[in-house]
Amino acid sequence: MSSKRIIEKMKKLLAMSESKANEHEAMVAARQLHAMLSKHNISYDQLNEEENPIGSEGIINKCRPWKRIVANNIAKLYFCEFYISRMGSKSNYIFVGSEANRTFAIHIFQMIVKTIEKQSRAESRKVYGKEVPSFVNSFWTGAKDRISERCQQLIIKAKEGTLEDEDGNTLPAMISTYERFQIEIEDWLSENTSLVPYKARTKADNRLGMLKGQEAGDKVQLSRAIQGSNSTKLLTR
Repeated sequence: MSSKRIIEKMKKLLAMSESKANEHEAMVAARQLHAMLSKHNISYDQLNEEENPIGSEGIINKCRPWKRIVANNIAKLYFCEFYISRMGSKSNYIFVGSEANRTFAIHIFQMIVKTIEKQSRAESRKVYGKEVPSFVNSFWTGAKDRISERCQQLIIKAKEGTLEDEDGNTLPAMISTYERFQIEIEDWLSENTSLVPYKARTKADNRLGMLKGQEAGDKVQLSRAIQGSNSTKLLTR
């Protein structure tokens, strides 16, 4: 299958994963994304038959430290690197990687942010009857911590060769794939030096908010390999 056809197929899965009419279909499609990327990145590495050039793609988002940390971890999970370009009160969140990898890294990041923001405000209203900034901010921090931990766990599984695809087949160890993309990205960055690495610090001063955020971060399904018993969908709508 050519790289163009692979990307077209994954874009169809992307559309299916956003389906509100059929949640089961959305769940199955979302679970396939990371496995497909992993599998076909391996194919490129082994066969070297297709060019999959490195490039960058940006999205505008608010300057929230927790978002930058989540974006960085999601980028690494999907074989990319993350940079920012400040634009006043907002930032251009820039994902550097191959077209397929950065497309889906951005998609997963946007879905996570939308869900966590919605849940943080809903939980605050449930507890306090209104949106309390300290609770909401702590919720974001807790969710960010857990999502970051889970991304790192999945990367370790992928590198070790304990990650499975949707058919239950164990994928080959992907440490060489991660290393190859890192080298290619570094080469690309050497000619595009205007990008700035992200910096972010977060804090939590509401313990309940942080605990609720950790629970939410634990239920965000990043991939089949590390889903928990409560992770029935990629993201809770």
